[in-house]
Amino acid sequence: MYNLWRLIVRHQLILTFILCQGFALVWFFSSHGYPRGQWVRASLEVQGTWNEYVSDMSQLTELAHQNEQLLLENAQLRSELLKSKQRNNPLSTESKFANTIVPTEVIRSTAHLSANFIIINSGSDDGVETGQGALHRGFAVAKVVETTANHALLLPLIHTGMEWSARLGKNGPVGRLFWNGKDTQIAHLDDIPRNFAVSPGDTIYTSGFQGIFPPELTFGYATTTAPEQDGEFQRIQITLGAPFQELRYLHIVDDQASEAIELWMNPTP
Repeated sequence: MYNLWRLIVRHQLILTFILCQGFALVWFFSSHGYPRGQWVRASLEVQGTWNEYVSDMSQLTELAHQNEQLLLENAQLRSELLKSKQRNNPLSTESKFANTIVPTEVIRSTAHLSANFIIINSGSDDGVETGQGALHRGFAVAKVVETTANHALLLPLIHTGMEWSARLGKNGPVGRLFWNGKDTQIAHLDDIPRNFAVSPGDTIYTSGFQGIFPPELTFGYATTTAPEQDGEFQRIQITLGAPFQELRYLHIVDDQASEAIELWMNPTP
């Protein structure tokens, strides 16, 4: 307390000036119309800017919540769509594919490496398991290779160490889809018979053979580039449907038929 008093005494002139100046400014702005109007306008401008900032932040929070709700609704709709496709298949009497679709968000991904990866914020606690496939707006994107309780590691189509079973058209031949490590939107489809006609825009579908994706999901589309010929087979250039440099929300799809297939191929002694 004594030190505070000494500080006030030492700077009494400055403090007196500040106090008098404050009273003078208050009197001036309260008794003169123009300065008072300017002060009110300045206050309104500051307050309006702050309110606008608070409103924007509230809208961003609400938008994030709405995006999450839309993601959940899309997951449910895609699940029902895949079930409907299976029910309408005359070769099947019950729905086997995609009974589970888990919506998730990408928290980290790469698109500039030869061995790219994706990390999502959903894991085994959310129903994500190794071997499942990931979709972006209905396009095939990646495969789950590792999971923890709350996160999972995915290897995307743009990974030079991965090959995918793909079908040219819904009733066409099956080939090997791979990425050559260059353009993130371009892949190639090998082992297509040379005598099979390919037209620009033909859809490249998942075959369902690997147990990662259900059949008839879309990888991408054949481009206008003339197919490369290699003996009895041709290589087709494909434009991938998913934007790998802009991935944010994904759906993890469960092909339940794959478990039964694995049991048939690897029976327990």
